[in-house]
Amino acid sequence: MTNLYIFLGTPDCGRRAVLADLIRDGLSGETTVYIAEPERSEDTEKALAGLPNTTLRSWAFSKNGNTIDLGEPHDAGDNAVFLTDGEDDPVDQIEALAALAKRLDWSVARVVTIVDCQFASSVPESAEWLAACIHFSDVALLTNRADVSNAWVKAFIDGYKKDCFPCLFELVKKNRVDNPARVLDSTPRRMTMIFDEQDPIYDIEFDEENLPEEPFDLVAPPDPYLETTEAGDRKIVIPRTGELLEAFDRIRGNAR
Repeated sequence: MTNLYIFLGTPDCGRRAVLADLIRDGLSGETTVYIAEPERSEDTEKALAGLPNTTLRSWAFSKNGNTIDLGEPHDAGDNAVFLTDGEDDPVDQIEALAALAKRLDWSVARVVTIVDCQFASSVPESAEWLAACIHFSDVALLTNRADVSNAWVKAFIDGYKKDCFPCLFELVKKNRVDNPARVLDSTPRRMTMIFDEQDPIYDIEFDEENLPEEPFDLVAPPDPYLETTEAGDRKIVIPRTGELLEAFDRIRGNAR
């Protein structure tokens, strides 16, 4: 059985450096790291390329845009680690990865969002985008905290705790986490159930005064972020990733 690990985040949030540390200290066996094709870069992948028992490959959406293409047939090994495209819609990518895991019979071990604190604090409009990522995540790792106040970091985490998110929040220091095993532990802590076999009977409460009068079909409710209108549009629309990144670049004085 191959364990699937998914890492969400913006392009410059520090995913590769954090991931290299997690693979080195938290994963055993053969690992294949799948990097979204638009994000492939020899310079940024040096830390990952030098890891033992680790192979780097590309992934992309298929021509129809609905499924994931892994290239030529191969064995992913014990661990399949996916870095999403930081400039593309994270919900679309999660939906496709859930379908891929089901098709290949992979076990979804962990979904991790890397939160770039400088980006999140500078672009308030990113809150809805990050909320979508964290909805699907077991762990949120906070990076790039230089020049970001401790009060902002605390308020960010407390907001999710107030809303009873089961997601684990960890601070990253010098590209490392305190406990890689805890970050990669496969116990689900995510809000979504898209990766799980769900029996809808457990979501229904019956009592003597609340019994159905006619036969009915049991269908699990869709994930709120994947629910669509009759026209096929998402009911929950999150901000476009590219627009958020452009706003961040303007704040930093960079041309995009």
